[in-house]
Amino acid sequence: MDDYRGFLEVLMISNKKVRFGAICNLEGELLFQKRREDIRSLFSLEETKEQLSSTIKSWKSRSEIEEKIGKPLYSITSYEKIKRMTIPIDDEHLLFISMDNNGDEVEKFKNISIKNIAALLENDPTKSE
Repeated sequence: MDDYRGFLEVLMISNKKVRFGAICNLEGELLFQKRREDIRSLFSLEETKEQLSSTIKSWKSRSEIEEKIGKPLYSITSYEKIKRMTIPIDDEHLLFISMDNNGDEVEKFKNISIKNIAALLENDPTKSE
């Protein structure tokens, strides 16, 4: 378990976009966490624990369909300001990472609309004409 604490430290050093890292068990217990010191925190510790609890609940729900589509490998949710990643470490622990979001990427996705998606679906390359 001490290796996990060191891992979070290395994570912060290796990528300046990483804002926060945590390791939890599937019961929701926050085992280790590391927050970058040179940034303003977006959430209080209590809010962070609530968010992690919600994420764990979502992760567990994926196990209900695991037999049909396989084990989840990771999950990424992108917001305007941050990106959140959930990655299984083993069968009992999850790694949570919060990163600054790349402004260019956010702008690209802001331009996606239902009309654009519908146009893509109408031009389905798998359909023969």
